[in-house]
Amino acid sequence: MAEKKYEFEETMVTLVDEDGKEKPFYVDEMYMVKDQMYAALIPGDVENVTEYYVFRVKDLGNDDFELEDIDDEEEYDAAADAYEECLDTRLWNRTLENE
Repeated sequence: MAEKKYEFEETMVTLVDEDGKEKPFYVDEMYMVKDQMYAALIPGDVENVTEYYVFRVKDLGNDDFELEDIDDEEEYDAAADAYEECLDTRLWNRTLENE
C-alpha cells in the first residue's frame, strides 16, 4: 500500500466528548503503522500541551478523511508509540537545525 500524503497546515477538527461538548483539536501528525494510517490530535484550547489522542484514519478520497476510535489496546499502543517516535524525530531535527 502506497503511503498517502495529506496536505494540511494546522488542520483543525472538532470532536464531541462523552458529555456532548464540542472541543477543537489540531491534527498534529498523520503517519503510517504497518499499512494503516493514524492521526495524533492535540487539544486546540490549551497553551501547554500535555496530552494527545490517537485515532485510526479512514481515507474517504479527495484528501478527505474520517477519524475512528481505536478500541484494541494493542493497536492503540502501537499507534501511540509510533507517534512518540515522530515527536522524538521532530525534536532531534530541530536540535540539529539549531546547531
